[in-house]
Amino acid sequence: MNIRRMVCTVVFAMAGHAALAAEVAPPVEPTGNGLPVLLPDGRPYTDPDVTARGLPEASAFNQAQYPSVFPQISPVRELTDEGWLAASTHRASAAQINFQRALRIKPNDRRLLWAYGWSMINLGDPACALEAFQRNLSLRPGQRPQWVPMAMALTYTASGQRDAALAWYRAAALSDPVRFGTDNATLRTTLHWTSSERALIRQLIGYAAQGDNPSVRELAVR
Repeated sequence: MNIRRMVCTVVFAMAGHAALAAEVAPPVEPTGNGLPVLLPDGRPYTDPDVTARGLPEASAFNQAQYPSVFPQISPVRELTDEGWLAASTHRASAAQINFQRALRIKPNDRRLLWAYGWSMINLGDPACALEAFQRNLSLRPGQRPQWVPMAMALTYTASGQRDAALAWYRAAALSDPVRFGTDNATLRTTLHWTSSERALIRQLIGYAAQGDNPSVRELAVR
């Protein structure tokens, strides 16, 4: 068990494991080493999430291109931003130290869990990312945050689960057509995301371009 998986397991065992509370289809257990398959329910995800502001992936509420530009109001916020910055530059040990400290202080902080999930995508641990997103969403029952579809699409892209990734990409296009309604729009929207995230975006677009499903091919060329 690598250190990231061990930390993730301990953290969420302490915080309590909860089902994805974003009105998705029940999980289907995968074969092999894939993640449990959680699929969108066909309705858009349009709720704003001001707790996710300040980082590039939350551009609808972004206050600055990089973390730590504004004075921090709490140690958890500072640790979260430092952890995300470390993960985005592939400094795994520094990221884990900051996130462990923050999670010990406030394990149910939604912004912290959101940033932890994205950081785990950047560090190549989609299983831990999925757990973080699940925990985040379990704290907001009935809400449908707009960031969910692309976060899930890249989580499943990172795990190599093409069909689930494409289902969430279509949900992102439905939920936020200005930012993700076409592949070109997606590329523009993610221009300032991390290099790891942009690589996954290109992989996701490649999935869409190669799809056998007409609706997938249509998404890829719009």
